[in-house]
Amino acid sequence: MTSSAQRITVSPARRYRVAAGHRWPVDVRPAPGELLSSWLHRLAHANGVPPRYFGAVLGVAGETWSAQLDRHLPDSVRRLLLDHTFICPDEIDGLCLAYSPLSTLRLRRRSRPQHAGTSTAQSCWLQFCPSCLREDEVPYFRRSWTLATRVSCFRHGCRLRDRCPSCGQSLAPFRQARLVPQQYCAFCDAPLAKPTGPASTGARRLERLIDDLLRLDSAGRAHDDRKSLAARLSRYSVPVGPGTSKLPHLSQRFRYNSFRRLSEGPSGTAGLKGNGPPILWVQLANAAGNHNGLVNALTGQLAETAGLQ
Repeated sequence: MTSSAQRITVSPARRYRVAAGHRWPVDVRPAPGELLSSWLHRLAHANGVPPRYFGAVLGVAGETWSAQLDRHLPDSVRRLLLDHTFICPDEIDGLCLAYSPLSTLRLRRRSRPQHAGTSTAQSCWLQFCPSCLREDEVPYFRRSWTLATRVSCFRHGCRLRDRCPSCGQSLAPFRQARLVPQQYCAFCDAPLAKPTGPASTGARRLERLIDDLLRLDSAGRAHDDRKSLAARLSRYSVPVGPGTSKLPHLSQRFRYNSFRRLSEGPSGTAGLKGNGPPILWVQLANAAGNHNGLVNALTGQLAETAGLQ
């Protein structure tokens, strides 16, 4: 009896490396303004590797491997990423914070996550806008969210957040041991995109002024210029309750409350006297009332000095 079943031919497949080359299977393009660690987490997830183990793929040790790479990208890791992805050198350098003239104003990285129930005054390495994460087609973290002078979202006007709204832990997507997107807490799996309240008008006006002044001042400066406005603001103390502290070392809640109190005028700056660093913040808050006029005047002076039209 002759079988009518169709014959199946089996042949050895080519090795993946021969067929696909050295590139990793899935290519992930960086989003506008994306932070290096955010792109690395998405790259790991797309290629089926939980972020916790992707550091070993890159040859980087430590629990906070991706946060470390934001601040310093070794040549060996840079070459590996260029070899195995389709990203170009300029793109990868733009994702990293190491060469930014605003590097001194970045939030300080903590060696351990911030647990609920402990002090909330200390900074976390990254903050975020829940509304942006909720609206993103593919959620990602922005480089601008690492600046200590940012306390609200310029697009949505809401307060930023630097901890999980459910468990209170700081962000730790680099510790995620499962294939879970980075917009979920690595400790309790809760979504990070829980809405926050609107920021006060005064606090938003103050941070807008500081942001514009930083962009004007940092143009053409080296990232390690100690005379830059960013370097000075990182060294100057900001009023916090009865005392003072450096801005990059403070949590989002304390930085926001400081900006809000400064913007309230005399009622929010009572007791501040002399010519020390706290007075600088008061002067910035006072100047924020005429934000556009001040920025236009400074822009005109800079253009005249540089011989620009």
